[in-house]
Amino acid sequence: MARSVSLDDFGRLASDLVRAVAADGDTVVVTQEDQPVAVLASHKSVLSMASLVDLPRWEEWVRDMKDALPEAARRLERLARAAKNPEPVEKATLGFDPQAGTVGSEAGRDFMAGELRRLGVPIVDRDLLGVIYAAVVELCEDKETVYEEDLRVLAQEKISEAPQRLKLLTVTVTSTTGLPATAEVTLELGHGPAMRREQGDGPLDAAIKAIEKLTGLSPSVENFSVVAATRGHDAIAEAVIELVHEGETVVGAGASTNSIEAGVHAYVNALNFLVEARSAN
Repeated sequence: MARSVSLDDFGRLASDLVRAVAADGDTVVVTQEDQPVAVLASHKSVLSMASLVDLPRWEEWVRDMKDALPEAARRLERLARAAKNPEPVEKATLGFDPQAGTVGSEAGRDFMAGELRRLGVPIVDRDLLGVIYAAVVELCEDKETVYEEDLRVLAQEKISEAPQRLKLLTVTVTSTTGLPATAEVTLELGHGPAMRREQGDGPLDAAIKAIEKLTGLSPSVENFSVVAATRGHDAIAEAVIELVHEGETVVGAGASTNSIEAGVHAYVNALNFLVEARSAN
């Protein structure tokens, strides 16, 4: 339970309150005319909260997006449900049927490409499709049941490893109440790393603006969702983002113990799919 003190009392008790917060991890809310104006919290508790925060501004934005774009919201919710309750894929349709003497086929690769496009992961480069398909066949050998999400994850991994694709190297964000957030993002752009620092309404907004400057791509964000996939102060956050650019719709996913980093990973993954789709034109 947070302790509340008036601004006048805080000025008189500041030293004692800081020592108590540091020792016990308590939180103190400073009020003026019965309205909260500041919060005093321990460094450890702030770090724990920062690793899980989903950003009020972004939560409000997500709600607005769901109201304004109900069909996009329903589509993304279906994707989120599918990620938590993945649908199995028949190995035979992927061209893997050892009993029939088939361990990989053109038809299986074409089926996989169609499934990826349906999942919002368009891959058009034949060489890259071959790399992804080889990984899928290997997965079929090692795993009793292959799920749709397995296909998406493998595609995201392989496309980020391919030449001339985007890869997130580092992201550092700074956010202070009442001030614009700042993000510093370093990407591998295929020809070497590049860094950009930008400000935004929140850490994720600032990071996306930095990525837009680095890549020259400014897709529309149709929807965004981030949830805690596990319990605890070090919970893994899973983010899903849907982007539209020049008539192409893609979905990227990312995971991290930090919700901001999960969102950035999802955004970069989605951008890779847009880059891949543009390369066919």
